[in-house]
This record gives sequence, C-alpha cells and structure tokens, in this order.
Amino acid sequence: MITQQAFILRVIKFSEADLVVHALSQEGEKLKLFARSALKSRKRFGGGVLQPTHFVSISHKKIKDDGSLSTLFEASLIEGFDSLRTDYDRLQLALHFINVMDRLSVEGSTDARSLFDLLGNGLQALQVATNLDLLRTQFELKLLYYQGVLPYLSNSEELLERSIRENHKLTMEPQMLSQLRAQTEGLLAHYLG
Repeated sequence: MITQQAFILRVIKFSEADLVVHALSQEGEKLKLFARSALKSRKRFGGGVLQPTHFVSISHKKIKDDGSLSTLFEASLIEGFDSLRTDYDRLQLALHFINVMDRLSVEGSTDARSLFDLLGNGLQALQVATNLDLLRTQFELKLLYYQGVLPYLSNSEELLERSIRENHKLTMEPQMLSQLRAQTEGLLAHYLG
C-alpha cells in the first residue's frame, strides 16, 4: 500500500458507483487509479474529495505490473481551493491548469516534481491573483520552460524569474502582456499538438 499526496486531475465515471481517477503525485507522476464504489462510500471518499483541483492524501496499491490501473482505497482532502469555485473565471483557469497537467504528465515518470510544484503554486496564486491573464501567461511560460521547449521571448524574464506565488505583486503593460500572452498561447498549443 502506498500513501502519498496528489492533485486530482480528472475523474471519469466508470460504472454506477465506480470511478477512474487521474492524479498528479508529488514526484510529478501521473497516477491512474480505480476507485471501486467511490460514489457510494462516504467513509473512504466522503465530501466530494475526488474533484479536479483538490489536493488530497491517497492510499493506493498496484495490483499487477501489466499497466493496469492501481486500486484507490482511500482519499482525504488536504486543500480544496474552495474560493476558486465561487468565481467562474478563476475556476475556468484552474481547470485549464489541471487539463494541461493531465495532458503533459506521464504515467511511471517520477522525475517531474516541477510539474507538481507549478500546479500547487499556480492554484495557490489563483486564489489571490488580481490579473488572471498575467497569471495564465506566467504559468504557461514556466511550464514550457520546465519542459525545455521555451525559446527566448522578450519581456518574459521577470515572469520566469519570479515565483508564481508572487504573481499578485507583478505588473505589466496591457499591450506588452497581450503580445506575450499571444506568443505563449501559440507555443503551448503547438507543443500540446
């Protein structure tokens, strides 16, 4: 049995009571978990704990080494980022962060701690961010940088150097941000294919 912390990335209804859960572990590994009777068990998965963006403690076990799903036995909420669910624009951006991580994280890869840290810091910053376009741009720039595919972009230095948790302290001229936003969006779309 493995107990670790993870972000819930995606939840797929498998049957009347079962779920398939994608999560991002502290090591940056994508976990694909089968949660038997998750929709019925209030003791093991109570309070809507298996929701995208939730930071949870999970207990799971790999039954076979044939690439099949691990079995998720229990999950408990550490951080729900509830304030994101009261603001449509913040929730949409949080789900964008989650979707990108779901697409980029790799099952079995345990060397992408930077993805886990970026997601956690991005969700924390999103709760207090005053300029969501600036936060989205900084998040995507850092993501492309960590993936090793970011070319030099003028006006991106400060966003790359500063912690994403300090995003609320950053400012940028609207025209400059718009230009950098368009470049970053294009690079990420190309990278994700």
